[in-house]
Amino acid sequence: MLFLFGGALAVLVLYSTLLGWGWRRARPEDHPAISDDEEPPLSVIVAVRNEDDTLPRLLDALDQQTHPAHEVVIVDDASTDDTGAIAARWAEAHDHAQVVRVTDPQPPRKKHALTQGIEAATHDLLAITDADCEPPPGWLSGLAAAHAATEDACVLVGYSPLRGSGLLGSFARYETLVELLYAVAAIEGNRPYMAVGRNLSYPRSVFEAVGGFSHSEQSMSGDDDLFVQAVHRHTDAAVRPVLNSRTFVPSAPPDSWREWVQQRRRHVSAGRHYPADVGLHLTLLHASLVLVWLAPLVLGKLGLGLLATGLLARHSALGPAADALDEPSLLAVFPLWELGLALYHVTIVPVGLLSPPEDW
Repeated sequence: MLFLFGGALAVLVLYSTLLGWGWRRARPEDHPAISDDEEPPLSVIVAVRNEDDTLPRLLDALDQQTHPAHEVVIVDDASTDDTGAIAARWAEAHDHAQVVRVTDPQPPRKKHALTQGIEAATHDLLAITDADCEPPPGWLSGLAAAHAATEDACVLVGYSPLRGSGLLGSFARYETLVELLYAVAAIEGNRPYMAVGRNLSYPRSVFEAVGGFSHSEQSMSGDDDLFVQAVHRHTDAAVRPVLNSRTFVPSAPPDSWREWVQQRRRHVSAGRHYPADVGLHLTLLHASLVLVWLAPLVLGKLGLGLLATGLLARHSALGPAADALDEPSLLAVFPLWELGLALYHVTIVPVGLLSPPEDW
């Protein structure tokens, strides 16, 4: 048993070291300022379905964008509430906006809706977000500057922090922070596997090069992570993290634990279609975290020492990321959140992989 738990600790320390190395390579840096006439134009694509309670806040945020040459494409995915009317009124008042109405919703619905929005977009550079987000005024300018600083086509993976408090809100914020660290470290290790569809940007040419979302039609989820994996496998386009604070796109956390579980099941279900090597790395990382938490129950004080060592290794990787992203308060109860992650990986993850939700 000591060999098992000691091996788990060694694996956890190794991955923690790699995570810290990846973050240091991608330390946040501001892109150089460029003049308005040098900012490449972008098309914002947002697929919405029954979002009349959140869409107005997104539209207000898009109204405040400082980028001088962008358009907004709102894809109404056959909404049955006032979403379509809200989008239409806003588009009528903005000459740089259009509404695309999905009259023939097809699975996977979000990918189908996004595809129609991308086909209708005017500009080559695309910026993807969701209806429950509130991009800051410099979001599009920051993405444009990042694209302008890159000679070749690339996919920009942004950060979308959650705004929340209480047990659920804080844990969701922590999980989002951890996922960003994982994504950035994987990108820096030339093994990109994850992104967040709430803040993602790429050229239409890259979208077309991988056949749109045809590579993952069998998955309801994956318009972000499976797309990034396809880009890495089938094109020469680079995948880069964007850690400029003006590009961070805040979003609201789930309203209830039930909604959070549904969201996580949907997200995890895309893992059924991950390449074998990606799945192996994630399994080793998550299994090692679970095992070090079990060590005190089996080995007593020795196991407690193994757990403490593992948590210190994790904290050494997460601490700099939390500081850089203005989330240091989350680490005040760091062991509690790590325990929550371990429980998440033995409960929600297996359910999401074995029994993915049927509805978005």
